[in-house]
Amino acid sequence: MKNIIILLGLVAAITSCQTMPYQPYARDVKKKPQANGVIALRLDHRDEDRAKADNMMKANCGQAPVKVIEEGEVVIGQESVTNANTSQQKGYESEQVGSFFGMPVMAGGKDPSQTTTAKVATTQVKEWQINYECVGKKSVVK
Repeated sequence: MKNIIILLGLVAAITSCQTMPYQPYARDVKKKPQANGVIALRLDHRDEDRAKADNMMKANCGQAPVKVIEEGEVVIGQESVTNANTSQQKGYESEQVGSFFGMPVMAGGKDPSQTTTAKVATTQVKEWQINYECVGKKSVVK
């Protein structure tokens, strides 16, 4: 009986994860009401994202038709990842090679040391941007 309850709970957890609806992503980069704007999407956007962007453009333009002027990948920043490794070299003891007026004379020996190497990888952060204007409305350029 206990195993059946655990199994049903596991099945419920798995199916609840699979039925979570996709949340479309689109954002206004800039907008001049009733004139023009720029909408940003993820690089790997889906049809739902594009539909949301279309709705945002139509909402900005109102009754005027929307004309896409340009769209494509845009670099919006960069991201750097640094990996550093530190290694330690063990020193070794010096050895006595003789004596001078009763004091030992030592030779060799090395102090312990550390070496650090670092590797930096920098990549560009990109998004898909749609530059549009409202047809029939005068665009104000500042």
